[in-house]
Amino acid sequence: MSKAFEDATERANAVHEGGSRWVPVAAAVLAVLAAVSGFLANVRATQALIAKNDSIVATTRASDTYNEYQAERLKFVIVESALEAGTAPAASAEKLRATAAREAVKAPPLMKLAQSFEHRADELDVKSEHLLSQHETIEIASTLFEVSIVLVSISALVGSRLLPIAAGVASAVGALAFALGLLR
Repeated sequence: MSKAFEDATERANAVHEGGSRWVPVAAAVLAVLAAVSGFLANVRATQALIAKNDSIVATTRASDTYNEYQAERLKFVIVESALEAGTAPAASAEKLRATAAREAVKAPPLMKLAQSFEHRADELDVKSEHLLSQHETIEIASTLFEVSIVLVSISALVGSRLLPIAAGVASAVGALAFALGLLR
């Protein structure tokens, strides 16, 4: 018999005698880690999209409120200009003063509201970027787990001692990336 045939027979006997029973268990554990990390990466991506959408809505509300503020200020300036010109009759002047007083009171709360919308939009934008960063890191972990599954599976077929070590390193790096993605 040839040396290659003897080696193949020896590996086959080792598999049948339980020598590589760790392979299906390792592959199953890695598959679960890949599935969980893939799921959590998708959750983070969805959360990032929702936060970005909410940021856009808050930005739109801020813009609308700033526009309303500017309209109120414009009314105030027009009324003040008409009063300063002194061309309005006395009855109209009283009406203009009342309008100016109303417009002067409306503007400051509108400005504060617009600023609060703008601040909320900024917060949501930062949250979206953070979640997207987590998504990307967790996706790297998921990919490393999937690579580890392939390496473990191939090691059972070829009997290499290097492939399980490479799979272990890829799994460890994947676990580290997964933890970093969840904790940052």
